[in-house]
Amino acid sequence: MKVASLIDDLSACRDCVQCGRCSSGCPVAFESPQTPRKVLRLLQIGRVEAAVHSPFLWFCATCQTCTVRCPRGVDVAGIMLALRRRGYRKEEKELSFYRNFLRIVEKKRRVSELRLGFKMAVGKLPLHPWEDAVLLFKLWRRGKIG
Repeated sequence: MKVASLIDDLSACRDCVQCGRCSSGCPVAFESPQTPRKVLRLLQIGRVEAAVHSPFLWFCATCQTCTVRCPRGVDVAGIMLALRRRGYRKEEKELSFYRNFLRIVEKKRRVSELRLGFKMAVGKLPLHPWEDAVLLFKLWRRGKIG
């Protein structure tokens, strides 16, 4: 089953029996209030948009531990990746950092902290522009920004 079709066909999520092995083996589950099991449950009850907005998707390391531990053979990591892709396609403001980061890396083949910070600051006007400018100057003077 293709990763892209996992969202369209929720039959992969219906096989989950909510045993919790995916969440207990997940190395990053403690970082988020939601776990892989909770995200799969959201999909089972038809709350796809709530699953797409889950903060766990961006903590997921895609290490495949959840998929390996699943007794029913549910491709949990593939579902998380498909949900992440679906959330990335939606124009959400909180994902602008990732979009800008990817654009800079695709264009320049490396990360420029100054360029990334500038793009983020232009996207949302800073609350304290003078303090940010002073901090930028201090970081540049110490050689922290190149």
